[in-house]
Amino acid sequence: MLSRKQTGTAVIDMVEGNLFDPEKYSWNELRGLVKRYANALRASDAVKGDIVALVGGNCVRSLALLLATTAIGVVFSSFATDIGEKALDDRLGVLRPRFVFAESGYSYNGKTIDISRKISSAYANLRQQGKCELVVIGPTESVQGTPTSFDDFINRGEGAELVYEQLPFESPAVVMFSSGTTGVPKGIVHSHGGLLMVGLKEYVLHNNLGPEDVHFHFSGIGWTLWNISIGALFTGSTLVLYDGSPFYPSPERFLEGVFAQGLTSFGAGPRYYSELQKRNIKPYDLKILPPKLHTILSTGALLTPALATWLVSAFGAENNICQLSMSGGTELCGSFLHGTRSLPSYPGELAVKSLGMDVAVYSAEGTELPDGESGELVCRKPFPNMPAMFLNDEKRERYYNSYFSNFPHVWTHGDFIQVNPETRGIYVLGRSDGVLNPSGIRFGSSEIYNITSMPQFTSSILDAIVVGQQRVKPPMYSDPTESVVLFIRCTPSASSGTLTPNPKLVKQLNDAIAKDLTRRHVPAYIFEAPEIPYNANGKKLEIQLKAVLCGGREALEKLKTTKEEKALLVWYVKFFEVEKIVKEQEGRRGAKL
Repeated sequence: MLSRKQTGTAVIDMVEGNLFDPEKYSWNELRGLVKRYANALRASDAVKGDIVALVGGNCVRSLALLLATTAIGVVFSSFATDIGEKALDDRLGVLRPRFVFAESGYSYNGKTIDISRKISSAYANLRQQGKCELVVIGPTESVQGTPTSFDDFINRGEGAELVYEQLPFESPAVVMFSSGTTGVPKGIVHSHGGLLMVGLKEYVLHNNLGPEDVHFHFSGIGWTLWNISIGALFTGSTLVLYDGSPFYPSPERFLEGVFAQGLTSFGAGPRYYSELQKRNIKPYDLKILPPKLHTILSTGALLTPALATWLVSAFGAENNICQLSMSGGTELCGSFLHGTRSLPSYPGELAVKSLGMDVAVYSAEGTELPDGESGELVCRKPFPNMPAMFLNDEKRERYYNSYFSNFPHVWTHGDFIQVNPETRGIYVLGRSDGVLNPSGIRFGSSEIYNITSMPQFTSSILDAIVVGQQRVKPPMYSDPTESVVLFIRCTPSASSGTLTPNPKLVKQLNDAIAKDLTRRHVPAYIFEAPEIPYNANGKKLEIQLKAVLCGGREALEKLKTTKEEKALLVWYVKFFEVEKIVKEQEGRRGAKL
């Protein structure tokens, strides 16, 4: 990629403050940054196999740091600046990085947020585990632990030429973190060869991008999509990066600024498109669409048929713009299901199985299901971008249990899908496990339980269960994205006596979740429950409860559960119509006033 000694634009670097005057970097300038960063790492005694962690923004510096680490055989892992303290500590504890690059503050929605205390705390914990250097991007005065400034760091490698480390296909390149329902997050290691092949496949063969294209996909660097998006550079396309809120200073001005870069390909998640729909913001009506825009991408969550139809209309159906959806995950840093510009797109469907993926639909018993029946998404043959390994999993037991324990030698992904017999398109019906996925931000229920079980809540909360709700039962219910619903069983002294917990307790919970995780982890709804449903083995009935919240009584009747389990779940059926519950509770509070 960096062998292109060209003056054409490789990267356009945008932030909230320069929407209409962004910084642009040629291929030669990008290569120059990568050379400086790689040589600085080598001068700092970084060796093949060391790990570099970054807490930073979606900018050219982060991109160049990733490319620099891969150039010399160092492994890279990135986290968004708004990550919670506990989430960061947990992941850095798994990584045990040799270097941590961290911004001391960031801007979002017009505000500046200082994170120096969070960075100082994380670094203090790491220093107890072994040798680690902290390199601070931005002011260093408020960061404890004698950090190195970023400028001082990169000056270590001035003058030398960039020498690429020769590496095998399976050599580790990046570590991403999964969202398991139990235990510490899984550190998923992806290989150099796998990332290169999947990036070229998806952006050349599926998205049909090339050197004349300009690609933008809204994403933070803590999400696997950021790593996926870099694949656009493999095609010679210009990559547009943006760090900030997509609604600042207004949704219209953000779109105007991004489109002014001459985009040919634009991507975001269903949650973003849903917000545009709610505000009746149609880019086509604003007359700001770039003349060469040909593709609208969506990923990260379910794109409902209704929202897909609106999306094409909002971006100008008469302009022959192609809407492509893709569905995959962190585990493959790519897609099992995708679109293609050579086939029609039908609302709510993904047009094709991703090239080279032997995807099938299996029953719970492990038999292949015919078109029209719903079942597990599986992949029956190896693919190049399978994880190279998990960190701290020498016997590969966790790897095996995560993907191959359901059906021998067959990858089970955890998505519930159905193939349309008429169009051959694929519906993704939701997650088939307990992983939460609001707006494409996947995380495990255990991360929420870690908060509800904190000492400050033990006098108020006895137990909890958290699941996602996304109803697809038109015309009454067609949720554009998943909502997180948290049920808590309160102590007698803390109970409100209603379905709505004490407002003070709700605020304390939400504040703690936002602080230790991120604001995206905060539940959409929190309710009191008299009892938390478990099975006979002591496992919470998360998957079953999710089915009830998404499908109501009809879904409950179809569940294969014991009589005792079904009796526990009956109480939750009413939350299928969660809006009615909220309205009733608000009415009762108003009556008391």
